[in-house]
Amino acid sequence: MLNLKVEGINCGGCVSSIKKALAVVAPGAEVEVDIPGGKVKVSGSPDRSKVVAAIEDVGYDVTGDAA
Repeated sequence: MLNLKVEGINCGGCVSSIKKALAVVAPGAEVEVDIPGGKVKVSGSPDRSKVVAAIEDVGYDVTGDAA
């Protein structure tokens, strides 16, 4: 499981963009997005570099691991 801190998440459209991008690189993974906390949780064992790249490709900054 990945728990990432992501900057720039502020609406439902952001959540949708991130989930759609991650469906390509982590098919079947459950994706949870916490808007107020700026966190993205991806279940399973996804490739971290692909997940980070997908989130950044849709315009958000991954700043590290979330607690």
